[in-house]
Amino acid sequence: MSRRTAIAILLLIAAALSVSACGYSAAEEGEGNEPATVEAVEDSDQAKVVLTADAAKRIGLETAPIAVAPVDGGLVVAGEVAGTSGARSVDVRVVVPASARASIDSSRPARILDGREGLVAPPAAPPAGALGDALYYRLDGAAGVRSGQRLRVRLSLRGGGQRKTVPYSAVIYWIDGGTWVYVKTGPRTFVRQPIDIDEIDGDVAVLRSGPPAGTQVVSVGGEELLGTEFAIEGE
Repeated sequence: MSRRTAIAILLLIAAALSVSACGYSAAEEGEGNEPATVEAVEDSDQAKVVLTADAAKRIGLETAPIAVAPVDGGLVVAGEVAGTSGARSVDVRVVVPASARASIDSSRPARILDGREGLVAPPAAPPAGALGDALYYRLDGAAGVRSGQRLRVRLSLRGGGQRKTVPYSAVIYWIDGGTWVYVKTGPRTFVRQPIDIDEIDGDVAVLRSGPPAGTQVVSVGGEELLGTEFAIEGE
């Protein structure tokens, strides 16, 4: 779990304790010049957070658009180190369910997960005497792996296509497992809206659903907006 996600979860736990049983409760009005105001959205349990220019600068607020980009679909399956094929190379054997086999693009490299996300493994020919219809990939520079070790492997699917994406830094996790982003609705004005994530690819979240492409979302400062929305003090 990243530090950013851990902070968001702690904020949400505190938020859950501070929200009344009857629904959303906006921050109480303070005296004097406040760095932000929280206003209820009509006919909704949401609220909009309005920052002052100084507050936006203090938290380093940044936004980015929901983009439409070419994304390769992927399937995460279990792989097994089948044995060494050289001094610094191993073969990874992957058995794909028959129902998914036709959708796999076996001509493309696999990505090794489990803390080895920087490693890719190009397709390899099955070793002599190999049985079954397993796929094989050649993993180079795999120091520390051993024969028989299980690895999570992400395989590319055929097709892919254009998908909506947001920076992963924009994602806010809710305590029920839901995911949200803060959408810019006006000058320094933001409203939390739900998104449905298909997968995380590095520092990008690929969406099943969410606000329209081109919508500006908060990519830096979302946790601070969350704390402001629910009147959570401190870091």
